[in-house]
Amino acid sequence: MEQLQVRFLQQLTLKLKANQHLADALTQVLYISKSEAYKKINGKSLLTLPQIQTICNHFHISFAVYDEQTSNSSTISFTPFHTGKIGVKEYIRNLESFLQSIANAKVKKLTCATDDIPIFHLFQYPELTAFKLHFWQMRVIEKAPFKLSMNEWGSSLLNPALHMHELYLQIPSVEIWTKTSLLNTLEQIKYASETGIITDKKLGRIICAQLRDALSNIEVYAVTRKKQADNNSSLFDWYFYDIIGTITYLAEMDGRLAGFVRFNTFNTIQEENGPLCNEVSHWLQSLIQDATGFSGQGSVQRNKYLAKAYEQCDAMAELF
Repeated sequence: MEQLQVRFLQQLTLKLKANQHLADALTQVLYISKSEAYKKINGKSLLTLPQIQTICNHFHISFAVYDEQTSNSSTISFTPFHTGKIGVKEYIRNLESFLQSIANAKVKKLTCATDDIPIFHLFQYPELTAFKLHFWQMRVIEKAPFKLSMNEWGSSLLNPALHMHELYLQIPSVEIWTKTSLLNTLEQIKYASETGIITDKKLGRIICAQLRDALSNIEVYAVTRKKQADNNSSLFDWYFYDIIGTITYLAEMDGRLAGFVRFNTFNTIQEENGPLCNEVSHWLQSLIQDATGFSGQGSVQRNKYLAKAYEQCDAMAELF
Protein backbone atom coordinates (compact mmCIF):
# COMPACT_ATOMS: atom_id res chain seq x y z
CA MET A 1 0.00 0.00 0.00
CA GLU A 2 2.85 2.37 0.84
CA GLN A 3 4.38 2.00 -2.65
CA LEU A 4 0.98 2.54 -4.29
CA GLN A 5 0.61 5.78 -2.35
CA VAL A 6 4.10 6.94 -3.31
CA ARG A 7 3.38 6.29 -7.00
CA PHE A 8 -0.01 7.97 -6.70
CA LEU A 9 1.48 11.14 -5.20
CA GLN A 10 4.26 11.19 -7.81
CA GLN A 11 1.56 11.86 -10.41
CA LEU A 12 0.85 15.22 -8.75
CA THR A 13 4.25 16.67 -9.65
CA LEU A 14 3.03 17.16 -13.22
CA LYS A 15 0.02 19.10 -11.97
CA LEU A 16 1.95 21.62 -9.90
CA LYS A 17 2.62 25.21 -10.84
CA ALA A 18 6.11 26.24 -11.85
CA ASN A 19 8.54 26.11 -8.87
CA GLN A 20 5.85 24.67 -6.56
CA HIS A 21 6.93 21.73 -4.38
CA LEU A 22 4.76 18.68 -3.76
CA ALA A 23 5.07 18.98 0.02
CA ASP A 24 3.85 22.59 -0.10
CA ALA A 25 0.93 21.60 -2.32
CA LEU A 26 -0.17 18.82 0.04
CA THR A 27 0.15 21.18 3.00
CA GLN A 28 -2.21 23.65 1.34
CA VAL A 29 -4.71 21.14 -0.03
CA LEU A 30 -4.94 18.80 2.97
CA TYR A 31 -4.32 21.40 5.72
CA ILE A 32 -1.53 19.33 7.24
CA SER A 33 1.96 20.22 8.43
CA LYS A 34 4.89 20.06 6.07
CA SER A 35 6.40 17.31 8.19
CA GLU A 36 3.24 15.24 7.77
CA ALA A 37 3.21 16.03 4.04
CA TYR A 38 6.71 14.55 3.65
CA LYS A 39 5.58 11.43 5.52
CA LYS A 40 2.72 11.04 3.02
CA ILE A 41 5.10 11.51 0.08
CA ASN A 42 7.51 8.88 1.44
CA GLY A 43 4.73 6.43 2.29
CA LYS A 44 5.45 6.54 6.02
CA SER A 45 1.97 7.92 6.79
CA LEU A 46 -1.02 6.60 4.83
CA LEU A 47 -3.61 8.88 3.27
CA THR A 48 -7.15 8.59 4.56
CA LEU A 49 -10.00 8.04 2.12
CA PRO A 50 -11.27 11.65 2.56
CA GLN A 51 -7.75 12.93 1.88
CA ILE A 52 -7.51 10.83 -1.29
CA GLN A 53 -10.85 12.21 -2.45
CA THR A 54 -9.73 15.78 -1.71
CA ILE A 55 -6.55 15.31 -3.73
CA CYS A 56 -8.40 13.73 -6.66
CA ASN A 57 -10.96 16.55 -6.74
CA HIS A 58 -8.37 19.31 -6.42
CA PHE A 59 -5.93 17.98 -9.05
CA HIS A 60 -8.54 16.37 -11.34
CA ILE A 61 -7.00 12.91 -11.22
CA SER A 62 -8.20 9.40 -10.36
CA PHE A 63 -6.82 7.21 -7.60
CA ALA A 64 -5.57 4.39 -9.79
CA VAL A 65 -2.04 3.03 -10.13
CA TYR A 66 -1.55 0.15 -12.54
CA ASP A 67 1.24 -2.33 -13.03
CA GLU A 68 2.95 -0.73 -16.00
CA GLN A 69 4.39 -4.03 -17.23
CA THR A 70 1.17 -6.03 -17.39
CA SER A 71 -1.85 -3.71 -17.52
CA ASN A 72 -3.55 -2.59 -20.71
CA SER A 73 -5.79 -0.17 -18.83
CA SER A 74 -5.01 3.51 -18.36
CA THR A 75 -6.26 6.37 -16.22
CA ILE A 76 -6.50 9.45 -18.41
CA SER A 77 -7.43 13.10 -18.01
CA PHE A 78 -8.56 15.83 -20.39
CA THR A 79 -9.78 19.43 -20.38
CA PRO A 80 -13.62 19.67 -20.39
CA PHE A 81 -14.00 22.80 -22.50
CA HIS A 82 -17.67 22.10 -23.18
CA THR A 83 -18.58 22.86 -19.55
CA GLY A 84 -17.61 26.50 -19.97
CA LYS A 85 -15.69 26.39 -16.70
CA ILE A 86 -12.31 26.19 -18.43
CA GLY A 87 -11.29 28.53 -21.24
CA VAL A 88 -8.24 29.14 -23.38
CA LYS A 89 -6.58 31.28 -20.69
CA GLU A 90 -6.68 28.45 -18.15
CA TYR A 91 -5.56 25.97 -20.80
CA ILE A 92 -2.53 28.10 -21.69
CA ARG A 93 -1.58 28.62 -18.04
CA ASN A 94 -1.76 24.89 -17.34
CA LEU A 95 0.29 24.11 -20.44
CA GLU A 96 2.88 26.70 -19.41
CA SER A 97 3.14 25.14 -15.95
CA PHE A 98 3.62 21.68 -17.45
CA LEU A 99 6.30 22.85 -19.87
CA GLN A 100 8.06 24.55 -16.98
CA SER A 101 8.10 21.23 -15.11
CA ILE A 102 9.83 19.60 -18.09
CA ALA A 103 12.37 22.42 -18.37
CA ASN A 104 13.14 22.14 -14.64
CA ALA A 105 14.02 18.43 -14.90
CA LYS A 106 17.69 17.46 -14.98
CA VAL A 107 17.12 14.74 -17.60
CA LYS A 108 14.43 15.74 -20.09
CA LYS A 109 13.18 15.27 -23.62
CA LEU A 110 10.04 16.04 -25.59
CA THR A 111 9.17 13.81 -28.56
CA CYS A 112 6.24 14.34 -30.92
CA ALA A 113 4.75 12.79 -34.03
CA THR A 114 2.54 15.31 -35.76
CA ASP A 115 0.52 16.19 -38.83
CA ASP A 116 0.66 19.88 -37.93
CA ILE A 117 3.45 22.28 -36.97
CA PRO A 118 4.20 21.82 -33.25
CA ILE A 119 2.51 24.75 -31.58
CA PHE A 120 5.55 25.74 -29.49
CA HIS A 121 7.31 26.94 -32.65
CA LEU A 122 4.45 29.35 -33.35
CA PHE A 123 4.14 30.81 -29.87
CA GLN A 124 6.93 33.32 -30.42
CA TYR A 125 4.72 35.27 -32.87
CA PRO A 126 1.74 37.17 -31.39
CA GLU A 127 -0.45 37.34 -34.50
CA LEU A 128 0.17 33.73 -35.49
CA THR A 129 -0.46 32.61 -31.90
CA ALA A 130 -3.70 34.56 -31.73
CA PHE A 131 -4.86 33.07 -35.04
CA LYS A 132 -4.16 29.48 -33.98
CA LEU A 133 -5.85 29.85 -30.60
CA HIS A 134 -8.79 31.72 -32.13
CA PHE A 135 -9.29 29.05 -34.78
CA TRP A 136 -9.05 26.27 -32.22
CA GLN A 137 -11.45 27.79 -29.72
CA MET A 138 -14.08 28.15 -32.45
CA ARG A 139 -14.18 24.36 -32.59
CA VAL A 140 -14.48 23.58 -28.88
CA ILE A 141 -15.97 26.58 -27.06
CA GLU A 142 -19.60 27.56 -27.50
CA LYS A 143 -20.33 31.14 -28.59
CA ALA A 144 -16.67 31.83 -29.37
CA PRO A 145 -16.15 34.98 -31.51
CA PHE A 146 -16.15 34.32 -35.26
CA LYS A 147 -13.90 37.11 -36.57
CA LEU A 148 -10.29 37.31 -35.49
CA SER A 149 -9.44 40.53 -33.67
CA MET A 150 -6.07 41.13 -32.04
CA ASN A 151 -7.85 43.29 -29.46
CA GLU A 152 -9.21 40.09 -27.92
CA TRP A 153 -5.76 38.54 -27.50
CA GLY A 154 -3.85 40.52 -24.91
CA SER A 155 -0.74 39.99 -22.84
CA SER A 156 -2.49 37.65 -20.39
CA LEU A 157 -2.53 35.03 -23.17
CA LEU A 158 0.30 36.03 -25.47
CA ASN A 159 2.95 36.45 -22.76
CA PRO A 160 2.53 32.90 -21.37
CA ALA A 161 2.61 31.62 -24.95
CA LEU A 162 5.88 33.46 -25.60
CA HIS A 163 7.27 32.09 -22.35
CA MET A 164 6.39 28.57 -23.52
CA HIS A 165 8.42 29.12 -26.68
CA GLU A 166 11.37 30.16 -24.51
CA LEU A 167 10.92 27.08 -22.34
CA TYR A 168 10.71 24.89 -25.43
CA LEU A 169 14.12 26.15 -26.53
CA GLN A 170 15.53 24.74 -23.26
CA ILE A 171 14.15 21.23 -23.80
CA PRO A 172 15.86 18.66 -26.07
CA SER A 173 13.28 17.52 -28.59
CA VAL A 174 12.61 15.04 -31.36
CA GLU A 175 9.95 15.93 -33.95
CA ILE A 176 8.51 13.60 -36.57
CA TRP A 177 6.55 15.51 -39.21
CA THR A 178 4.52 14.23 -42.11
CA LYS A 179 3.77 15.71 -45.53
CA THR A 180 0.63 17.44 -44.24
CA SER A 181 2.43 19.18 -41.37
CA LEU A 182 2.43 22.58 -43.04
CA LEU A 183 -0.75 22.04 -45.02
CA ASN A 184 -2.97 21.95 -41.92
CA THR A 185 -2.00 25.43 -40.78
CA LEU A 186 -2.12 26.83 -44.30
CA GLU A 187 -5.55 25.31 -44.89
CA GLN A 188 -6.75 26.97 -41.70
CA ILE A 189 -5.47 30.33 -42.96
CA LYS A 190 -7.10 29.75 -46.33
CA TYR A 191 -10.41 28.86 -44.69
CA ALA A 192 -10.19 31.96 -42.49
CA SER A 193 -9.62 34.12 -45.57
CA GLU A 194 -12.50 32.63 -47.55
CA THR A 195 -15.05 32.68 -44.72
CA GLY A 196 -14.27 36.10 -43.31
CA ILE A 197 -12.62 34.99 -40.08
CA ILE A 198 -9.70 37.21 -41.14
CA THR A 199 -11.00 40.44 -42.68
CA ASP A 200 -7.89 42.53 -42.08
CA LYS A 201 -5.70 41.81 -45.11
CA LYS A 202 -2.60 43.25 -43.44
CA LEU A 203 -3.12 40.91 -40.51
CA GLY A 204 -3.47 37.98 -42.90
CA ARG A 205 -0.17 38.80 -44.59
CA ILE A 206 1.54 39.15 -41.20
CA ILE A 207 0.31 35.71 -40.16
CA CYS A 208 1.64 34.15 -43.38
CA ALA A 209 4.99 35.90 -42.96
CA GLN A 210 5.29 34.71 -39.37
CA LEU A 211 4.55 31.16 -40.42
CA ARG A 212 7.36 31.44 -42.96
CA ASP A 213 9.69 32.82 -40.27
CA ALA A 214 8.84 29.92 -37.95
CA LEU A 215 9.86 27.50 -40.69
CA SER A 216 13.08 29.41 -41.24
CA ASN A 217 13.94 29.05 -37.56
CA ILE A 218 13.18 25.33 -37.68
CA GLU A 219 15.49 25.02 -40.68
CA VAL A 220 18.34 26.56 -38.64
CA TYR A 221 17.61 24.19 -35.75
CA ALA A 222 17.73 21.25 -38.15
CA VAL A 223 20.99 22.26 -39.83
CA THR A 224 22.80 22.72 -36.51
CA ARG A 225 20.83 20.03 -34.61
CA LYS A 226 20.34 22.50 -31.77
CA LYS A 227 17.83 25.22 -30.95
CA GLN A 228 20.23 28.04 -30.10
CA ALA A 229 23.71 29.12 -31.12
CA ASP A 230 25.57 28.36 -27.88
CA ASN A 231 27.35 25.05 -27.34
CA ASN A 232 25.10 24.09 -24.41
CA SER A 233 21.93 24.47 -26.45
CA SER A 234 19.21 21.84 -26.43
CA LEU A 235 19.35 19.10 -29.06
CA PHE A 236 16.90 19.22 -31.96
CA ASP A 237 16.28 16.15 -34.14
CA TRP A 238 13.83 16.43 -37.02
CA TYR A 239 12.39 13.53 -39.04
CA PHE A 240 9.92 13.02 -41.89
CA TYR A 241 7.46 10.11 -42.13
CA ASP A 242 4.90 9.65 -44.91
CA ILE A 243 1.76 9.00 -42.83
CA ILE A 244 1.21 9.65 -39.12
CA GLY A 245 -2.48 10.51 -38.75
CA THR A 246 -2.36 12.01 -35.27
CA ILE A 247 -0.60 14.48 -33.00
CA THR A 248 1.08 12.73 -30.09
CA TYR A 249 3.58 14.01 -27.53
CA LEU A 250 5.71 12.13 -25.02
CA ALA A 251 7.52 14.04 -22.27
CA GLU A 252 10.38 12.48 -20.33
CA MET A 253 11.37 14.07 -17.01
CA ASP A 254 13.92 12.45 -14.70
CA GLY A 255 12.61 8.96 -15.44
CA ARG A 256 8.92 9.91 -15.46
CA LEU A 257 6.73 9.85 -18.57
CA ALA A 258 3.71 11.89 -19.64
CA GLY A 259 1.82 11.13 -22.85
CA PHE A 260 -0.58 13.40 -24.77
CA VAL A 261 -2.77 12.35 -27.68
CA ARG A 262 -4.64 15.28 -29.27
CA PHE A 263 -8.34 15.26 -30.11
CA ASN A 264 -11.13 17.81 -30.86
CA THR A 265 -8.73 20.35 -32.35
CA PHE A 266 -6.38 21.17 -29.45
CA ASN A 267 -7.51 19.25 -26.42
CA THR A 268 -5.57 16.14 -25.40
CA ILE A 269 -6.07 12.81 -23.70
CA GLN A 270 -3.34 12.72 -21.08
CA GLU A 271 -1.70 9.98 -19.06
CA GLU A 272 1.19 10.02 -16.63
CA ASN A 273 3.49 7.08 -15.91
CA GLY A 274 1.12 4.44 -17.27
CA PRO A 275 0.91 1.72 -19.91
CA LEU A 276 -0.29 4.17 -22.55
CA CYS A 277 2.97 6.11 -22.16
CA ASN A 278 4.93 2.93 -22.75
CA GLU A 279 2.89 2.16 -25.85
CA VAL A 280 3.40 5.69 -27.19
CA SER A 281 7.14 5.46 -26.52
CA HIS A 282 7.38 2.19 -28.45
CA TRP A 283 5.36 3.61 -31.36
CA LEU A 284 7.50 6.76 -31.58
CA GLN A 285 10.70 4.74 -31.65
CA SER A 286 9.28 2.58 -34.45
CA LEU A 287 8.47 5.69 -36.48
CA ILE A 288 11.96 7.09 -36.00
CA GLN A 289 13.57 3.86 -37.21
CA ASP A 290 11.72 4.12 -40.55
CA ALA A 291 11.70 7.92 -40.86
CA THR A 292 13.89 10.14 -43.05
CA GLY A 293 16.30 12.29 -41.02
CA PHE A 294 16.06 16.04 -41.61
CA SER A 295 18.71 17.09 -39.08
CA GLY A 296 22.37 17.67 -39.78
CA GLN A 297 24.20 19.19 -42.70
CA GLY A 298 23.27 18.66 -46.34
CA SER A 299 19.86 17.05 -46.19
CA VAL A 300 18.55 17.10 -49.77
CA GLN A 301 15.14 15.85 -48.63
CA ARG A 302 14.88 18.59 -46.03
CA ASN A 303 15.75 21.28 -48.54
CA LYS A 304 13.10 20.05 -50.97
CA TYR A 305 10.50 19.88 -48.21
CA LEU A 306 11.21 23.42 -47.03
CA ALA A 307 11.39 24.88 -50.54
CA LYS A 308 7.85 23.68 -51.15
CA ALA A 309 6.74 24.93 -47.74
CA TYR A 310 8.13 28.43 -48.34
CA GLU A 311 6.43 28.49 -51.73
CA GLN A 312 3.10 27.60 -50.11
CA CYS A 313 3.48 30.37 -47.52
CA ASP A 314 4.22 32.97 -50.21
CA ALA A 315 1.26 31.80 -52.29
CA MET A 316 -1.07 31.98 -49.30
CA ALA A 317 0.00 35.55 -48.55
CA GLU A 318 -1.20 36.54 -52.03
CA LEU A 319 -4.78 35.77 -50.93
CA PHE A 320 -4.74 38.88 -48.74
